[in-house]
Amino acid sequence: MIDPIGDSTFRVLGRALTGLSARQRTIADNVANLQTPGFKAGRIDFESSLASAWQDGGDPSSVAIRTTRDPSAGGLDGNNVDLDQETLAATETGLSYQLGVQAMTDRFKVLRTAMGGA
Repeated sequence: MIDPIGDSTFRVLGRALTGLSARQRTIADNVANLQTPGFKAGRIDFESSLASAWQDGGDPSSVAIRTTRDPSAGGLDGNNVDLDQETLAATETGLSYQLGVQAMTDRFKVLRTAMGGA
């Protein structure tokens, strides 16, 4: 992510929004394949890596956001997508994304104020 301001908070928030967006797409893929025999649900976990990169002074944009497949056993057809779990994850991810956008908006407001804007 290009960071013209040089603020690590922007880089972390930007990468978090990218990860949450990827999670939303993965959840949608899981739900779309709810009845596909043998389908294994995708999972995305980037928060711990992002937190470590930020605490260690690393580049948050280098944190990998990958989809892994849940190896747990599924039903008789081998599908392990749980609609209740996916619905909860979608709601949580959506709320987290909104929070991230609000944090980014607030950060821009602080910069605008610091530059003498309204």
